[in-house]
Amino acid sequence: MKSLPHLLVAALVLGSAANAATTSYTCAFTVEASPTGIARQSSPLELRYVLDPGTRKAYLLGNAGSSEVQIVANVEGISFVEITALGNVMVTAITASGDAVHSRNGIMHKKLVPSQYYGKCVRQ
Repeated sequence: MKSLPHLLVAALVLGSAANAATTSYTCAFTVEASPTGIARQSSPLELRYVLDPGTRKAYLLGNAGSSEVQIVANVEGISFVEITALGNVMVTAITASGDAVHSRNGIMHKKLVPSQYYGKCVRQ
């Protein structure tokens, strides 16, 4: 992930008086599907997305830093698309009720490294 200055991240989370309030989605994914099978996670994969309506941008806040993601909205939910520095594609789709899937479509060492996580997101 590309790191953003901590002040920018704080500004996104806190919002500003000039712009509408930010929206965030806090997600916990407890089930993983991969080529080796389906497994319940002993500790969930946690992701947090922050949307800034003033700039019309969204960011993924993770343990390795922050990165800008693309927003794909539809009438029944929202999706976030991240393209990593190596060109791998990560997509998180969230329904209006909070059901979510996070798909990682990667290629490393000339091999596919796919995985998909299922869980819930809470909108704040």
